[in-house]
Amino acid sequence: MSFRSIEIGERIRDARKAANMSQTELADRLNKSLRTIQKYESGDILPPLDVIDAIAEVLDTTTAHFIGYGNKEIHLDSFSDVAAFLYELNKKSSLRFEIGVKYHSSHGKWECSICFDGDDPNAELNGEMCVFLKRFRDAREDVETYWADWNFFDSWIEHQLIDYGDYKLRDKEIEVLSLQERKRRRYEWEDMMEEKEKKAAEERAKKMEELYGKRNSNSDK
Repeated sequence: MSFRSIEIGERIRDARKAANMSQTELADRLNKSLRTIQKYESGDILPPLDVIDAIAEVLDTTTAHFIGYGNKEIHLDSFSDVAAFLYELNKKSSLRFEIGVKYHSSHGKWECSICFDGDDPNAELNGEMCVFLKRFRDAREDVETYWADWNFFDSWIEHQLIDYGDYKLRDKEIEVLSLQERKRRRYEWEDMMEEKEKKAAEERAKKMEELYGKRNSNSDK
């Protein structure tokens, strides 16, 4: 039993009561046993996605209502809302995004990207984020290339929200540092980055030597 299954179960129970329908009636409409419906509502069993869709249809509501998505207010009315969302996301330790900026001097353009390292050992949900973003790209492309409609996209995201409902985010532990301690850590960070760049330069030089060695070897044949 998970917190997610309990939440969904409570919403199914409330929707059933609002529709003046008994558990037995709902079970009959869904071709399920009474015990199964009871387990759904108690949270002992998380209904499969297709069953949640069927329950929503029988009770004249939406899948989004059962997974709680419809109850969440997401305000994206201005650019400030997007900026505030990124700021809040940055407070989580389970996910970490890098920001890349590239300037193309040849044609005067530039671009900025947000990247999640799927192998980041310090952000355990980055891998899941990469999987989700790939699926999101594919689903959106199906809509934009007319293989599917927006109803498909809506249904797809609702199902994703159910799948990821139990993946809870952890807040970062915010440290309050003195100026002296902050300076000390800054120096340590600079030394670490310098050593990292040094190793990267050595690795590049090694690869160049190997490349030239192979070329010279081939030219001697």
